[in-house]
Amino acid sequence: MSYSNIIKSYSQDRNVLGKVLPLDTPYTVMVDISDRCNLRCNYCFRADESIVAEDYRKNRLMEWETFEKVVEQMQQFPNQIKRIALSHHGEPLCNRKLPDMVTYIKKSGLTASTDIHTNALLLDESYIEALCESQIDRIVISLQGLDEENYLKVCGAHIDFDQFYHRLQYLYKTKTTTQIHIKIVDVAVGDQKDRFYEMFSPIADRVFIESVVPLWSGADMMGEETETNKYGDIFKVQRCCPLIFYTINILPDGTIYPCSHIRPPFKLGNVKDTTLLNAWSSAQRKDFLKNMLTDGRFGFETCKDCYVPQNTVMTPGDSIDAYADEICARLMME
Repeated sequence: MSYSNIIKSYSQDRNVLGKVLPLDTPYTVMVDISDRCNLRCNYCFRADESIVAEDYRKNRLMEWETFEKVVEQMQQFPNQIKRIALSHHGEPLCNRKLPDMVTYIKKSGLTASTDIHTNALLLDESYIEALCESQIDRIVISLQGLDEENYLKVCGAHIDFDQFYHRLQYLYKTKTTTQIHIKIVDVAVGDQKDRFYEMFSPIADRVFIESVVPLWSGADMMGEETETNKYGDIFKVQRCCPLIFYTINILPDGTIYPCSHIRPPFKLGNVKDTTLLNAWSSAQRKDFLKNMLTDGRFGFETCKDCYVPQNTVMTPGDSIDAYADEICARLMME
């Protein structure tokens, strides 16, 4: 049986990065409103948090005052932010202020899209109704199996899978404009791919199966960097990291990082003592970008063991290797 909504989750409306960099406004701002997680999946870095930076081990929730400051500072960028992700290394549903945060962003007109990535296990009917009322643009749900046994095996969690499934049905029934994407990784679905599509295609706008690929050396699953991304597409190993050129990351306490590495190369300050615009335009960040373009990521102690760039390249236009000299020349003119 064929399903028309087996579609990869990333946006199909993409620029050729090499032709538009550098940017005066980030395409994506990742606001980590929670660095807590209610699961410990065996293929995730959280299975052994000793390997990540201390900042990612504090189990915090972003306070409203910090969130307001982040939103205020995002308004200082000269152009509209394409996407605000209210999740990153943690489970966003742990922060019960999430629906209010989405509503606050939507009223500000800051961005074309707000989204979260979630395991969805903390959803109940009232939480679903509040999220749908907030008009969040996209909810990407990661499944860890198709029954209680697999959840226990993959992430050590005892769940009522039937109840969980009915809540996802209620989410799809209740939402209006929100896009619901449901995904599962190949190691969790095993030989039940048809069952996954049969169960979840009717209650999602998009469904897809990802491959588990290494993201950081010594973290999550074991393995070396490959030319295959999580969608099974093949691109040569990236010399330059595209991600640092169009994203910025804010932790629950307001700490600003230039990227999403679990062991980031440096901090760009904190929203309590600088601004996102100043961090984005800082000499420290610009020097980092220039060095990335001239030396490549293998010249950085932190970056050489990060495989995330391979998973940010979804189309040929996402790779910046061939444009490195052009981008560097434009950076030098700023």
